[in-house]
Amino acid sequence: MRTSSLARLVVASLGVSVGVTLGCVPPPPAPTPSSTPSATPTQFSVQSIFPDEGLSVGATVAMIAGTGFQSGDTVTVDGSRVDATVLSAYTISIKMPAHAAGNVDVTVISAISQARASVPGGYAYVVTTAPVISELLPNVGSTDSYIPVSIRGTGFRSGLTVSVDGIVSTDYYRVNSTTIQLYTRGHAAGPVEVIVTNPDRQAGSAVFTYASPATFDFNGDWQGWADWIAWIEPFVMTIRDNMVVSVSCGGSSLTLDPPPIVTNGAFSFAGSGGVWVSGKILSPISATGSINTPSCPNNNYGGEWFAEKKQ
Repeated sequence: MRTSSLARLVVASLGVSVGVTLGCVPPPPAPTPSSTPSATPTQFSVQSIFPDEGLSVGATVAMIAGTGFQSGDTVTVDGSRVDATVLSAYTISIKMPAHAAGNVDVTVISAISQARASVPGGYAYVVTTAPVISELLPNVGSTDSYIPVSIRGTGFRSGLTVSVDGIVSTDYYRVNSTTIQLYTRGHAAGPVEVIVTNPDRQAGSAVFTYASPATFDFNGDWQGWADWIAWIEPFVMTIRDNMVVSVSCGGSSLTLDPPPIVTNGAFSFAGSGGVWVSGKILSPISATGSINTPSCPNNNYGGEWFAEKKQ
């Protein structure tokens, strides 16, 4: 059917929009879902191992990074199979076995294809020697004081532990591979063993002796520093016949009158004008205490001093 020209004009004059179909037009085709590419299997590969070195005694936990890992994959170290845990398609965890020093291949074998992937020579075994303690300075200390002791030797590795008389200490820090700073606590008189144990469980030991400070020969000249929050001043102390006869702080000497007697390793002096000094003998070569003198900041609290006996 066709619409006449007159009809079209009438409709247009009325402002009415009319859709007219001229003949039969087939509907557009229904949209088809977009096709999704079929998943491509991830390539099987080994990219790295971390850490890439460890001690020859073994037990280092290492992570193998790569792609395409699946449950059932196996791992060999220098050709020998080891226990392995597949954590994801990208990571496998293994505990490295003991092995002679040198580089080895760590290889992952696919459980499905039996393909092998590795980083040749990607892991290095390192041999370490046991730590050796050559000196404890001092090697004798007070039974009732907190004593700084320098442990000197060789082979001290990061992550080591220090024990005193069988008790693991928390009062120490490793300075470097040849020095450890230890702070001993009060202990009954007598010798004890100080043991340094590296992470590979190799250990070295030495003997430290606790003694009553009354047994120390502390007569002589002592030199060190007085420490305030903002600055440090030189400190000098002289002990004669078991009496502290003078101290110097900040370059100004103070004669103690009457001189205090060192009793059981401790002394105390109070003078006029708020001047005072006290101290404790920690070992035959180290002492510490507090001081307040005009030549050092006079804040009614004083500062701490530390000194070593001049040899």
